[in-house]
Amino acid sequence: MDSKSVVIPVIGLLLLAGSARGQRVVDSKGLKFAEYFDPPHETQMKSLLEGAKAQPQEGGRILIAGAKMQTFRVSGEPEMAVEAPECVYDSGQRSVNSAGPLRMRAVDGRFYLEGEGFLWQQTNSSLFVSNHVHTIIHQDLLRPPAAGAPTNATLPGGGGIDIFSDQFEYATNSGLGIYRGNVRMTGTNLAVAGGILTFVLPMSGDQNPALTQQVIVETNVIVDYEAIHASGARASYSPDTDLMQLTGQPAQWQAEQREGHGEELLLDRRNGLFRSHGHAWLKMPSRASAGAAGFLPQAPPPAASSPPATNQFVEILADEYEFRTNSAVFREDVRVSELRGHQQQGKMSCSTLTVAFAGTNELQQLVAQTGVILEQDTNRFAASKAVYSATNGMLELTENPSWRSGSREGKGDLIQVDVKRSEMLVRSNAFMRLPANELSQSAVLGAGIPPRSNTKGGPNQFAEIFCREYTVGPEGARFRGAVRLDQAKMQWACEQMTALVPPGSSRINRIVAEQAVVFDLTDDRGQQVHGTGEKAVYTYGPSATVTNETMDLIGHPARLTTTNFAGENGVFILDLANHRLQAPGKSKYVIRSLASAGGTNTLRSPGEILTK
Repeated sequence: MDSKSVVIPVIGLLLLAGSARGQRVVDSKGLKFAEYFDPPHETQMKSLLEGAKAQPQEGGRILIAGAKMQTFRVSGEPEMAVEAPECVYDSGQRSVNSAGPLRMRAVDGRFYLEGEGFLWQQTNSSLFVSNHVHTIIHQDLLRPPAAGAPTNATLPGGGGIDIFSDQFEYATNSGLGIYRGNVRMTGTNLAVAGGILTFVLPMSGDQNPALTQQVIVETNVIVDYEAIHASGARASYSPDTDLMQLTGQPAQWQAEQREGHGEELLLDRRNGLFRSHGHAWLKMPSRASAGAAGFLPQAPPPAASSPPATNQFVEILADEYEFRTNSAVFREDVRVSELRGHQQQGKMSCSTLTVAFAGTNELQQLVAQTGVILEQDTNRFAASKAVYSATNGMLELTENPSWRSGSREGKGDLIQVDVKRSEMLVRSNAFMRLPANELSQSAVLGAGIPPRSNTKGGPNQFAEIFCREYTVGPEGARFRGAVRLDQAKMQWACEQMTALVPPGSSRINRIVAEQAVVFDLTDDRGQQVHGTGEKAVYTYGPSATVTNETMDLIGHPARLTTTNFAGENGVFILDLANHRLQAPGKSKYVIRSLASAGGTNTLRSPGEILTK
């Protein structure tokens, strides 16, 4: 299309085709006016206006009935055809107007416009259509396809795009076109509504231009793109990039069960991308169906207490996020909250969050990076990277990961959490710190000493365990590889240690140490106990009337040394609650010092020593 006869503004120009420039009558039988191109193409017809009837009016006006206009390119090819059943030409005002309908179409079928009531001002080359404006634009006029571009790269797909409005005006000199009042623009998988639609039409160059370089819609803008419904104060569309930008205070959107807002929304139709930027917020179901994995890694609640899946949501705040068909990326100051009703079930913060979906909302994988913190109730995980697979319920934390559960905490080079089984594995340089009184009533604190309150800085407040790796689950913990337990009055060393917790309790009631066991214990009287063996079993069992607390040391042989005793045997049994030592069977022992009758050490029977 020649740039001097571009689609929309030619309406008035064509209808006037030289009337104000003293055009000559070509055929006296009927009304025909012709206009020719400027030199050097002065012999080539530019436009031809025909009328079935012309009637002079007062003030130098002419009423033209059955007006038809054709325009031509320099090559002589027909370009546009315009029809107006009736119009008035005003030579004094150099204008053409009509209260009736107007229809215009491109010969190649790429453009069509109709409306009722129009005015063309030749002095400033402007066109105004006052009612019922309807424009149909083929995709090629929005953006001519580039050589080698994929067939689905143009907007919109199919035959074209429709624009409806109450009014339309265009200024040829500036190339500015404006649709006003109840504006609607519709195309394949796209609908835009607003109060005003503005475009800028290129008016120079010899090549066929795109219809517009940018479309802007303002005032109560609503955009529907495929499954996305969005609203804002202003929308702009760039045909050459296929980008739709929506802004507002804020701009809001909905897509099926998802919703969100941001200072700016961006629809990249060519790349199938949706982006929200600036104080971006998202809300979506955390579970697509009952029993499905939640958005954040956390053990599912008991089925009896689970509310309907539709009542479980995740909210995410970030500086920006973007969605593709089956993935999403959240960037900068990311904060995630998982809600059941109005109650928060868990939260997470990080710098970058990448999410993969199977289907529309079914979480498949979550990757959080930089400053990752996961929290649920009193449980907390921290790392520089966290990867959660919802298909198997596994959470993996790397790059200086750590954990905390109430007053317990730990770390290692790798932390893996089996969310479905509520089990955690800490591997390589593994460390755990827990309140000392969770290990025992007396073995840690010293026999006969009641547990102290967790006063900050208290010498017996915590016990620390070091090993190559450990596993923590609902039934207790298992430590493996160079295990070392340190507490103010007790130290253990072995290759493997198991700490068991009875159902419904937070206190360990049984510790089993195996392979090269060494322990040192100082009781409340200052007596030191040193033992070695192949296995040591600590058992703690309080009841309403009595507290049972024992240590069994087993070996081939087991060796035990106290302040006033040294011996070896297959089994030693220490009754820590009653300060009693048993050595069943044949044993070899030495009493380092014996007091007089009634002293502190009395040999009760072979293999048994009672310390009072």
